[in-house]
Amino acid sequence: MPESPWQALYKAALLELDPNQLQVRVKAAEDAINARACDSRVPPNERVAMEEALFTLRVLKQKKS
Repeated sequence: MPESPWQALYKAALLELDPNQLQVRVKAAEDAINARACDSRVPPNERVAMEEALFTLRVLKQKKS
């Protein structure tokens, strides 16, 4: 199964080392996840992955601030 755009943006946020770029990457990942979540055809397993990713992004923002 090909990687969804939100997954690539999520991975980029996780791997970002530059604190100045981190906020930009986290926002991009969150926006992509939220946009994908609006699609009613998203399978349940991907919805779970998106919820977990959003949680991880929130934790990442707190630790970096």
